[in-house]
Amino acid sequence: MKDKITGINRLWAKKQAQRLIEGLCFEVRFFAKPEKVICHFLAAINQYKMNKLWIIIILTISVSCDNKKTNSATIQQTEKQLTKSEFLVIETAILDKLKQHFEAHKIKPSVQINNTEGNQTDIQLANHKIKWFDKDDETKIKIDNDLFTLKDKVTLNNVSYGKVSVDFSNNWDEIKLFKHNNREYIGIRMSFAPCVGLGCSVDFFLIYDVKTKTKNFFGTFRTDRELELFNYGNDEKIDFVAKTHNGSANGSTPIEYIYELYSMDTNGQFKVQKDSSGLTYQIKHTFFPNDTTKADKLTEHWITKIK
Repeated sequence: MKDKITGINRLWAKKQAQRLIEGLCFEVRFFAKPEKVICHFLAAINQYKMNKLWIIIILTISVSCDNKKTNSATIQQTEKQLTKSEFLVIETAILDKLKQHFEAHKIKPSVQINNTEGNQTDIQLANHKIKWFDKDDETKIKIDNDLFTLKDKVTLNNVSYGKVSVDFSNNWDEIKLFKHNNREYIGIRMSFAPCVGLGCSVDFFLIYDVKTKTKNFFGTFRTDRELELFNYGNDEKIDFVAKTHNGSANGSTPIEYIYELYSMDTNGQFKVQKDSSGLTYQIKHTFFPNDTTKADKLTEHWITKIK
């Protein structure tokens, strides 16, 4: 009976040692945190009362795991990888290309006001008066004699895997007045303050048609937060480029920045633009945060050629 109990104890100790070995190998290979590995190793010795033989075996295998990690790293180094400087060159080239393209079609604002103090509620924008009302239950804006609420308002575009409620906004930080073909448009960039976590990466845009008093809302997440209007057709219409963020926030999946073109109709309402076959005009900037073998990629199906 004593021999049987001893055998069971040895088998149990063997299984615990195997689990410990697997855990140590995982930490050594992927985390390479010696202090964490040693701490777990000492705790296991105390908990399982391992004898010297098991200690020697585990230490030997742990060292071999570290060697495997080094060998694996060496193998990866032999694969075609891009350096940080190469990544930066490619990314900068794409961003510069997009910047120059948008700059060529941008409508310059006639007036721009920034909320530098962060608490401005009464704004004089040329001949227009704007008042900002922020309460605990809702936010309201008054443009001239038009008072409206942000409650129940949502973005026209997908911000990140879907449309977002604009009622999240409680502060404005930039207002612009645009003039195009004898019509005036007011743009307001809004956000939440004080922001916390991912909320700091969200911005909303109101494009207000003064003639029809139509309100259009857009949103952006983790992309540039420029408040801009464009003229792509050299016509009476104004255009807005909406931006969508797709991908994991921690970079575990490829990240996409998708640009889509919207044009305002005669009623002051923005509509997404498509080609003759019904395909939406898009620019897609894709990058791979955790894959050193893939560089940034730019694909386009746009209303005009991006040079």
